[in-house]
Amino acid sequence: MSHVKLEWVDDVAVVTTANPPAELFDHGQIEGLVSAVEQATEKRARAMVIQSNSPLFSGGADVGLFLDKDRAGAREFLSEAMEAIWAIEDAPFPVVAAVNGLCYAAGLELALACDFIYASDDAVFSQVEALIGVTTFLGGAYRLAERCGPGIAREIVYTAGNYSAEQFAQWHIVNRVVPLADLHEEAHAVARRIARGPAVAHGVTKRMIRHALTNDSRSADSFVLDEATVVFETRDMQNAVTALLEQGARKFRANHHEIVFEGR
Repeated sequence: MSHVKLEWVDDVAVVTTANPPAELFDHGQIEGLVSAVEQATEKRARAMVIQSNSPLFSGGADVGLFLDKDRAGAREFLSEAMEAIWAIEDAPFPVVAAVNGLCYAAGLELALACDFIYASDDAVFSQVEALIGVTTFLGGAYRLAERCGPGIAREIVYTAGNYSAEQFAQWHIVNRVVPLADLHEEAHAVARRIARGPAVAHGVTKRMIRHALTNDSRSADSFVLDEATVVFETRDMQNAVTALLEQGARKFRANHHEIVFEGR
């Protein structure tokens, strides 16, 4: 049965998806992911990890949901699925995808919605939609293009080929490749490191990058002036700048791990 489990490790929300045996993306996963982000936001999470405890991350969408749908029915279903993608992208905290095994179609699109991807050395990625005569319905083509450029994105989508984690890392789609046994530990470690940082600033950075990707650089500059300046009013910035001025750059850098960011 499809379900999504939300657990906590300090200020990190750990989301584990499950839909055995193929780990298919369906209504249960959509609702569970949206709910997990909502709960994590309410409880002021400072980072999130999305992972699977099965031998694969995702076999893609449950294509049984595609049958006997006209355009209106498809739009309704896909609008619901998009809510999960948007929830992750709009979450006010960084989200790390920890991908192992097969990561196909909607599963890859889910990973692409995250801020970055850690992959195990056994991970295999593919946008397989062309094999059944469809395109990427949850933004795979253009979210790939954001990371690797349009030419490589077209190859991935048109050929529906399988690609290793190392190849995706070379194309800047995957951030880091780690041994399978270390995947969750590594993903949780970077999430904890992020969570110890300035939460307000990280949230602004996430929104700023998304704004820049959907607008031009001049519009992004205006976003900085209108929105990013909120960090000047945070205790995190004021306390850290005060420490820097008191200690000097060299000592501050050496002792930076001692700085406590309150997330406000």
